[in-house]
Amino acid sequence: MSPMNQVAQDASELNVAEQPWRSRMATRTREVLHRNMIPGVILQIFVITVVGSYYLSESVAGVFDQVALMKQTYGFYFSAVSTALFGGLIPFLVQKSRPKYRHLMPTSHVWFFLILWLLKGMEIDLLYRFQAMMFGSGKDILTVLYKVGFDSFIYVPLWGLTNCAIVMAWRQMGFNFGRTFVLLKQSRWWTDNLMAMLITNWMIWLVAVTGIYCLPLGLQLPVQNMVLCFWCILMIFLSDENM
Repeated sequence: MSPMNQVAQDASELNVAEQPWRSRMATRTREVLHRNMIPGVILQIFVITVVGSYYLSESVAGVFDQVALMKQTYGFYFSAVSTALFGGLIPFLVQKSRPKYRHLMPTSHVWFFLILWLLKGMEIDLLYRFQAMMFGSGKDILTVLYKVGFDSFIYVPLWGLTNCAIVMAWRQMGFNFGRTFVLLKQSRWWTDNLMAMLITNWMIWLVAVTGIYCLPLGLQLPVQNMVLCFWCILMIFLSDENM
């Protein structure tokens, strides 16, 4: 990024910071739409293709059913290892393969991402099981809507995205608990940064989450991992070349 562009960006961010909260969120929402419109559409097409292939192709359904059987056999072990692989290791290696990202991602941090997504895999699996107990395993419209609503508007803001954002902030603070605590004490982190993440999540992932809940329980986590990995790699390759 050129010095002139950096000055313009800093001035823009300062102007946004001085706006009322509602105006700041409107500005951030427009920025999210501008940056993520194309990758978001690609993600929706990918999810629709995956889910549609399961229901329309017997050969694809056969492969998926074998994955579901493996998931059922190994339970939380499958959830932990597969999510660590698809959410942590593969995106990390792709990011490290690109020269412009290497200085942003120390090799030693691979353990952070592996442990984070290993735990997240078991957490998400538990969420899917809990919702199956609470709402049933049906794939009718009402059941899917209940699950999407609980996932997107209860689990994600109260726990799923929030704890992930806090842990990521801890990494960005050099794994320093003191600096992280100081950051989290700032109300703007919660009202602006976290809210911007939530807006992005709701705008990009609602269709994907809906597609996942249209699948049998045994396939929800494996497909979630496929979608997660696809999204991470997509964002790496479609990122701003001026970064």
